[in-house]
Amino acid sequence: MKLKVCIIGSGNGALAAAADLTLQGHQVNFYVNDQYRNRLESLFSEKTIQLDGVGATGKATLNKVTSNIDEALEDVDLIMPVLPAYTIAKLAEELAEHLKPDARILLAPGSTGGALIMARKLYEKLGNHQIRVAEIHSLPYAARSNGEQNEALILLECKKLYFATFPSKYNDEMAELTKHIYPSIEPVRDVLESSLNNGNPVSHPAPVVLNAGKIEYFNGEHYHYREGITPSVARVNERVDQERLSICQALGYKGIPAVERLYKMGYAPKRETLYECYRDSNAFNPLKGPSSLQDRYLVEDTKCSLVALASLGDALGIETPVMDSVIVLASALNDEDYYQTGCTVQDWGLEGKSLGEIKTFLQEGYNG
Repeated sequence: MKLKVCIIGSGNGALAAAADLTLQGHQVNFYVNDQYRNRLESLFSEKTIQLDGVGATGKATLNKVTSNIDEALEDVDLIMPVLPAYTIAKLAEELAEHLKPDARILLAPGSTGGALIMARKLYEKLGNHQIRVAEIHSLPYAARSNGEQNEALILLECKKLYFATFPSKYNDEMAELTKHIYPSIEPVRDVLESSLNNGNPVSHPAPVVLNAGKIEYFNGEHYHYREGITPSVARVNERVDQERLSICQALGYKGIPAVERLYKMGYAPKRETLYECYRDSNAFNPLKGPSSLQDRYLVEDTKCSLVALASLGDALGIETPVMDSVIVLASALNDEDYYQTGCTVQDWGLEGKSLGEIKTFLQEGYNG
């Protein structure tokens, strides 16, 4: 089955997804907000993306490239934002008045709580509706730029993508649709479980905090995984992961340790320790950066993920001392209180709910 997909974004991941799905035979409309149009002027004029790397490669000719949201959404089966986590709430507000009542959205990725954030904003704007908001836990690819506006490079295609829908009563329907573009999805019970498998809050903030001096002093000459994650730094990541697993256990989810998830996704070989996974990963070792303490590895993954996990732990009575320490230090480094500016369970619509009420909400949604 070939789908009509609207991809929303302007970064490497969005370009890679648009080209990959086109080369698979799907019809792709590519929407770029006017604010970012200057990044992709050649794509607007040529409507082609040269895709290199692993998987399907070649020149992909898109159906549409537009900054008109109604034109982009016309007659599509699936709306697929490929965007940073901090843009999801704003996108939901932008999309609300343009969506059909039965629209189907796939956040790729949902990061940590992305589907819940989008669903809450849509509910605030539209009230009761039948819009399905699905997410996968990670970008489908490790993608980078070749340096040109309409070129993309896929370094790795994820072998496992944890998938869920809000509300989860639509999980089967949305999984059946999504498998036509990403057959590697593995449905989990709900979007809280998929969000808890986002690996970024485990792998990113703590090593940036612990390498802050080097990152600033060498002005970008830094390799996060190859240089920044030594055995001792990896032990801090493991402690963050243990706290994440405690939250999973409290919610009744099967905890998937980071070492297991990285192997299943194809990012690392099977190893005993998290350090060995990073050390022996052909996908991670070539990645250069971050170049500053304003990089998404610290700012986005602390504000939008680590704070959210700590907030969820607090709501469940789970202590998260290592997460809290990283958040405090990240806040001090960037002179911003991430506990105040970051995402919490309130942004997810879970504030004040008991565990049973959370489970019912995830299953039935706002209309339940």
